[in-house]
Amino acid sequence: MNTHEVEQMVSDYVLGTLADPELAQFEAILSEDPVARQQVAIWERRLTPLAGALPEATPRASVWEAIEAALDAHSPPNTITVRAQEGEWRILAPGVEIKLLLIDQAAGFQSFLLRLAPGCQIPAHDHRSLEECLLLEGDMIIGDRHYAVGDYHAALPGSRHPPLSTHAGGVVFLRSELRPEFQS
Repeated sequence: MNTHEVEQMVSDYVLGTLADPELAQFEAILSEDPVARQQVAIWERRLTPLAGALPEATPRASVWEAIEAALDAHSPPNTITVRAQEGEWRILAPGVEIKLLLIDQAAGFQSFLLRLAPGCQIPAHDHRSLEECLLLEGDMIIGDRHYAVGDYHAALPGSRHPPLSTHAGGVVFLRSELRPEFQS
């Protein structure tokens, strides 16, 4: 890494703009390089007066929208992005909402989110094809098995899914065969 790259990383580090891989790489450099640590201290001394002199500000919503639009304009071709605030949550059943993310008619599958209200229950049902789910928020109980955030569950073709419920509510990502009742 040349001097200019290190200087750029030092300024980005102090400003807090390094992405995770670069941050880890730079922190490894800092642990071994006293010159890099000294440069960080110099940048912090330069910027600290500015931080104290300026009031904290929250950017307008239009600023974030412009940033997202610029990022989306540079997305790789043939990709789909659904931002958290985009899409429509529809009521699927009492206490259960669905937000479709992707429908692939050619492959015969769909991806969607389920938002579960505390105490809700989805009845037992059969699976003709593979269904994958990942718990993103809250808790989930399938039959007598409890799931926590980050837990993955797959229902294999031909399986019977016991009732699904939740104590505190939750959000689950699912990928399954196309289900027309979810698309209306």
